[in-house]
Order: sequence, then structure tokens, then C-alpha cells
Amino acid sequence: MNKDLKVSITKFLDLFEEVFDRDWEYSKDMMGIKDETEDQKKAAKEMGLESIEIIAGNGTFINPKVEDETEDWGNRGALLNEYRRLKEYLENE
Repeated sequence: MNKDLKVSITKFLDLFEEVFDRDWEYSKDMMGIKDETEDQKKAAKEMGLESIEIIAGNGTFINPKVEDETEDWGNRGALLNEYRRLKEYLENE
């Protein structure tokens, strides 16, 4: 692989991980994403609404720690699959 391309891809992946994994709490704050409180979960249940956990409380965008990474999130599953394949490829390069 071309050295400049590998450096660029590696830098991109590092920044992607910084925003969507290592610094996830800050990224959520900047995007206005708030975790659902226990009271909100209880109220939704009482109204018969289903709460779908798309990222576990201890998860991140990259590592959501939920069974179905595609649940109600369009192309996230495909993005995460390709991210993981690219990362593995670079590690083996």
C-alpha cells in the first residue's frame, strides 16, 4: 500500500475513534444527545411505548454494546462493519 495513503487512512481512523469512541461523552454533549433517565424510561413503559436501546449506557457509537447494531439506525451497522474490516486490514498490512 502507498505509504501516504496508509498514513492518511490511519489518521482518519484515529480521529474517527477519538470522536465516536474515546471521547463519546463529549461528542454526545456537542450533538445534544441526552441519555434517557430512569423516570423517562418508566414513563414511556407506562404509556405502552417501546424503548429501543441503540447504544448501551456503557457503550459508544463504535462499540454500542447492543445485540443489534443496525436497530433503528439506518446504515450504522454497515459503517461499523467496514470500519472494523479496514482497521483489521491496516493492522495486517
